[in-house]
Amino acid sequence: MCANLTIDDEGKRVVNTNGKEIGVIDEVGTGVAYVEPGAEMSESITSRLHRDRDVADGMERYHLDEDHIDEITDDEVRLQRF
Repeated sequence: MCANLTIDDEGKRVVNTNGKEIGVIDEVGTGVAYVEPGAEMSESITSRLHRDRDVADGMERYHLDEDHIDEITDDEVRLQRF
């Protein structure tokens, strides 16, 4: 399934297939969300996402393409199994 991201998705929790929060959507662009990683973001997930190198103040964030998303609800963005 491919979900369509909108600016309304900014601030939503991003959860893995087990329902664990792995980050929060910081910003939405065309077909991509920029995710600030949380403590539960594993290396297996970060290795499949692209790190945003233009982040100020040493903060990391990752590109999350729409094709990695299973479902978008009112509160969260659920990832597909990678």
